Amino acid sequence: MNGQKLDSLSYQNRLRGLPPEHKLLLAGVLMVLVLTGHVWVQMAICLWMGVWVTVYARIPVRFYCGFFILSLSFFVLGLPALVLEAARIETATAVRAAAAWQVGPYLVYVPVSASGKVWVLFWRTMASLACFAFVLFTVPFTEILQVLRKLRLPVIVTDLLMIMYRFIFVLLGVSHQLWIARRARGGHSGFRSMLRDVSGLAAQLFVRSMRQYDALYKGMAARGFGESLRVLSLHTHARSSRYEAESIAGCMLLILLEWWTGG
Repeated sequence: MNGQKLDSLSYQNRLRGLPPEHKLLLAGVLMVLVLTGHVWVQMAICLWMGVWVTVYARIPVRFYCGFFILSLSFFVLGLPALVLEAARIETATAVRAAAAWQVGPYLVYVPVSASGKVWVLFWRTMASLACFAFVLFTVPFTEILQVLRKLRLPVIVTDLLMIMYRFIFVLLGVSHQLWIARRARGGHSGFRSMLRDVSGLAAQLFVRSMRQYDALYKGMAARGFGESLRVLSLHTHARSSRYEAESIAGCMLLILLEWWTGG
């Protein structure tokens, strides 16, 4: 997924004119329901946020699905630590396992209860990602910083967040250029070559990133940087009674669903 394209979508979506405080409040309330609710509530939140992002905000479905695929790859990588357990063979006689493998004196197995844990964690992850995607695609980062400053967050924290956000795109751009340069010189031709090239790319990425940081510091000092970074928004926001009513009604229905399912 292109990071710069992702950033531009947050400025061009159809929900751009809504107040950022309202969008962040909706995402925050839904995150509380995700962390405290049952699976059915998490499924409903995932579907509802999909409607907000793809239908109301008009974000292309391929970017929305690409965000989920990229994020769920980390979930898949963490599954072995969640489903695999180990015990000595002589103490594993009473273990209820769906699958088991003997590794020396140990028995590595997948307990029967692992499927339930994975099911619950999967939908909690999906719903959390849906709320995060709603904020990511519909609220520009500068407006998030403005809301945080209205909440009296320390200035040093918002400044660090702004610089970190800027350097995310710097790192992505530099790493992409280095990757293309390596491929143009015949790199990544095999597995060992790829590992060697990746280690060299990481070292060069650190050096070039430090150069970019030094240039940014000198540029800020030349422009008379004071105690904090000033972020101005030239976009005017207007409240929408339709979206506000739908948000309140949807949250109430989700709370009723949680109560009906035993929450």
